[in-house]
Amino acid sequence: MLKPVTTTHPVEPVASVKRFPRELLYLCAILIILVSLAAGYSLWIMTHSMSGTNKALHILDRSEWQGEPPSGKYLHLKLPVSNVIIHHTATEGCDDEEVCIYRMQTIQAFHMKSLDWTDIGYNFLVGGDGQIYVGRGWHIQGQHVRGYGAISISIAFIGTFVNVEPPERQIEAARRLMEEGVRLHKLHPDYHIYAHRQLSPTESPGQKLYELMKHWPRFTKDITSLRLLSNETLKFVTRPYWLAQPPTKPLAPLKRPVKSVRFVSTNTDVCVTQAACVFQVRLLQGFHIEGAGLNDINFNFVVAGDKNIYEARGWDHSCQSFKDKSDIDEVVIAFVGPPSDNKKLALDLIKQGIKLGHISKDHLLIDDTET
Repeated sequence: MLKPVTTTHPVEPVASVKRFPRELLYLCAILIILVSLAAGYSLWIMTHSMSGTNKALHILDRSEWQGEPPSGKYLHLKLPVSNVIIHHTATEGCDDEEVCIYRMQTIQAFHMKSLDWTDIGYNFLVGGDGQIYVGRGWHIQGQHVRGYGAISISIAFIGTFVNVEPPERQIEAARRLMEEGVRLHKLHPDYHIYAHRQLSPTESPGQKLYELMKHWPRFTKDITSLRLLSNETLKFVTRPYWLAQPPTKPLAPLKRPVKSVRFVSTNTDVCVTQAACVFQVRLLQGFHIEGAGLNDINFNFVVAGDKNIYEARGWDHSCQSFKDKSDIDEVVIAFVGPPSDNKKLALDLIKQGIKLGHISKDHLLIDDTET
C-alpha cells in the first residue's frame, strides 16, 4: 500500500516589522502642533505690530539723523502728558530724507549754539517727507515754550507755513505720532492740542497751519487751564526773538534779592502789534548803546502795548545810571505806550520776581511814570 507523499513547500521568511513606540508618535504630533502655533503667533505679531504702529508711521531716531549729544543734563517728563504744542521751525522745508536730516542738524546747531539750549528744543519734528524725527523724545522736557516744557510734548513741522500749507503726508504723520503716543501711554487719551502762538508772541506754527489746526478734533482754543497748570500767566519775548544786539561789554550781575523796583516810561510811540513793538524795543536798544553810550538796552524788562513783556537785561544783570554809567541795584521796568494800560502786567511781573527769589518781598516800588 502506497503511503501518501507529503510535499513540504519552502516557507518564505517573514520580514520582521519594527513598530514605533507610541510615545514617539505622540512627541512628533506635539512638535508639529508647537511649530504651527509658533508660526501662527509670529504672523499675528507682525500684523498686530503693523496696525499698532499706525502702519506707515516711520520714526528716525537721533542716531539715524546723526544728532549731537546734549550739552547738559535733562529734566524728565511726568507721563502720560496731557498737552501737545504744535510749532513750525520757520526754516526751509524738506521733501526727502537727506534734506530733512540736514534741516535737523541745522536746527539743533542753532538751538544749542545760538540759543544756548542743552539740545534741540523740540520733542519731535515732522518732515515734509512724511517721517518723524526724534528730538528729545517722549521722556525728556523740551525747551520749546518757556514755562511749558514740563507739561507738554512739542511737535514741530519742518518748514515755514505762513503762506503755504504743509503737505498732507506731513499732517498725517503728526496725527499718527499722536495716536502712537496714546497707544504707548505717553500721551493721555484725552490730550489737548495747542498752537505755539497761543502761548507766546510768535507766528509759529504759521497762519496756514494754524487755520488747519482749528479743525483738528483735539485743538483747544481756551488756554486758561494750560496757563494755570504752568503757572505762566505772562507772555515773554526773549532777546533772541526780538533780535537783540549783544551787549558791547559784559554786564554787571544783579545782586538778589533786589530791594527796589522802578517803573519808567520810554516816551515812545504806542505799539499794539508784535512787529511794531519789536521795532520800538530795538530802537530803544540802539539809542541806549549808540546815543547814550551804555552797554545795552538800559531796562530789565519792557512792557509793551501788545501785552507782551520783552526781556532786556532780565533778572540777571544790573542796569546803569544814565548820568555816570554806574551800575544800579534795582529792577527797572519800562513801558512802551501809556503806563496805565499795562501796570497790571508789570505788577504780575514783580510777583513772579518775588516768587523766583529775584525781588525781595519787602521791596520798595518807585513809580517815575507818575511824576
